[in-house]
Amino acid sequence: MKQLSKCKLIEQNCCQDIIYERELISRIDHPFIVPLVFSFQDKDYLYMIYDLMSGGDLRYWYIQKKIFNEKECKFLVACIILGLEYLHTNKVIHRDLKPENILFGKSGYVHLTDFGISMQLNNEDYIIHVSGSPGYMSPEAIFKEKHSYVSDFFSLGVICYEMMMKKRPYIGKNRQEIKDKMSKEQVSIKNNEIPKGWSVQCADFINKLLIKTPENRLGYKGISELKFHPWLRYYDWKLTYLKREKPPFIPPNKVICSEDNAGQNRKDSNALKYKKIKQSEFYKTAFADYLYFNKHSIKCQQKLKKFTNPHLFYEEIQQKEQAFKLIAKKIDETAIDENKKRKASVSPVKAIKTKILGVKAKSSRKVTYQEGDYCQPQILNLNLVKVDLRKSSIDQ
Repeated sequence: MKQLSKCKLIEQNCCQDIIYERELISRIDHPFIVPLVFSFQDKDYLYMIYDLMSGGDLRYWYIQKKIFNEKECKFLVACIILGLEYLHTNKVIHRDLKPENILFGKSGYVHLTDFGISMQLNNEDYIIHVSGSPGYMSPEAIFKEKHSYVSDFFSLGVICYEMMMKKRPYIGKNRQEIKDKMSKEQVSIKNNEIPKGWSVQCADFINKLLIKTPENRLGYKGISELKFHPWLRYYDWKLTYLKREKPPFIPPNKVICSEDNAGQNRKDSNALKYKKIKQSEFYKTAFADYLYFNKHSIKCQQKLKKFTNPHLFYEEIQQKEQAFKLIAKKIDETAIDENKKRKASVSPVKAIKTKILGVKAKSSRKVTYQEGDYCQPQILNLNLVKVDLRKSSIDQ
């Protein structure tokens, strides 16, 4: 449950932001995004009730578990990519992707949450509004430049880097220090820095996500670039989407949540400070647009149709993936055939076997000849030559 004080929202001048968030999340329906079930308000608070994610957030497990392996990282990344794919298809940028906003369900699958600063683009191709966690913000966002969907991929790269290297790529005490480090260097994982048990392909995937220039970053031309990177090219997306794959890490069977995330009926410590706000006319009308929401109502189901149905959407993605896989398969087969031809042309013994005996270069079959045997020119298409060999094989 997310409980928000009306006084604090008015003081921070973000009344419209929370109304926009409630409206946005009420139209989202995907297996890897935490769904809003109810929303309502009383005299002093706004409430959002989500599905219970009893496994805790990724930050909690960074502290408790400390070590993640590559298999766990790949599974987590696959779930996040499927969630982002749905959002980006519906023109929504998350803009605050970080470990605290990645929650584990009781089965071990991870889900995205917290759309407080998310934005849905209409006819625009970018946004300039700056907000988010500095340690996970993309360079174009932190430097107040135009940014779009590819900014979420940089945040994903930071999360993967943190899982592998156990630290963030750009560390600073405040936003300015992080900006200074970003402007001075381009962080990348070198081959000699890769921890034991992690692959070069995974490091390459992370390095391409952390490229500072958006046009050169992996995913600039679409999220399919991430899905067909060598590290994820042969991943079974359908199995994960249908939640039939056994997660490599399953949290213990108990509810894990912190006081910050738990909804509690606390009394405001600044009661006197907020007394004037409560007495104002604006206080009574500020959240008139924050309406009651029920996920299971007919009205809600009509709203959900405004966004692309996740199941129909997945079928389209499957067709695209199948086309990409066929192309990749043809490229691999062509490379193998060329390699075979090259090897056959280099080895004289294999070339003779192929030409004279009609045996493929790869075959290890041995043919023997007795003394006095003759070659048949009609079959081999050669000049008549008498073969006088002792009992031996062609390999010898």
